Amino acid sequence: MASKARVVVFGGTGFVGSAIAREAVRRGLAVTSVTRGGAPPAHVASQEWSNEVQWKQGDALEPDSFKQHLEGAAAVITAVGCLPLPSLTHDEVVRANGETNVMPGKMAKEAGVPRLVMVGASIPSFVPGMSFGMNTSKGLFTAGYKVGKEQAEAYAKEFADPATGAGAVVLKPGGVSGTRYVGTTPLPLWMAMSPVSMLLRNFPLDAVAELSPTPVENLARAAVTAATSGDYAGAFTVIENLNIIRDFNTATDDDK
Repeated sequence: MASKARVVVFGGTGFVGSAIAREAVRRGLAVTSVTRGGAPPAHVASQEWSNEVQWKQGDALEPDSFKQHLEGAAAVITAVGCLPLPSLTHDEVVRANGETNVMPGKMAKEAGVPRLVMVGASIPSFVPGMSFGMNTSKGLFTAGYKVGKEQAEAYAKEFADPATGAGAVVLKPGGVSGTRYVGTTPLPLWMAMSPVSMLLRNFPLDAVAELSPTPVENLARAAVTAATSGDYAGAFTVIENLNIIRDFNTATDDDK
């Protein structure tokens, strides 16, 4: 019996990363999750699918802590980053959204992994803190969140190589809806975001519909498809928010 294709997920204990790991298990893939803790949080460990995941300890900024887990992988998926919290400096936000995705990508390329998938973000130009910032010393400047996401996307473009078949896909969701957890306490974001998403996604102007929140299940389906489909081999692809919503709304027969 042929062995299962294996994907390595960075950030698999987070809201988005755990949804991606769960979807990959559902599709019959072997899954390795690399996180700093090296173990699933309680709300993930209680779910049956988590027993199918190899949980490994590693820091995305320290290649020696994780590069051994990349050997033989079919794809690397990065779902790491942070929001621009007031407690963080500009450089910390840049690093958390840029280098934490770039470094696993570089190590994946070095290990000969043929596919890289990065969870980026669709950032409206009018959102302060995410698109731009302003203070008395710098005036108007590009926000660290946007700088980091752009750095990650730039590396993904570099990773893709038609000659070797290496492909890279950047997913750019808007706000992601679903149920987040703080410890073991669920925060059902979907209750607030789903009505907004339904309204915006059906708006006749795509520019407005593009602002719609993205269900985390759609994002997970898009990430696993991007990691496994031959359609993305040897090319650099960006999948925008509206496409994630419309094209990955339900599981297809091929996904099951």
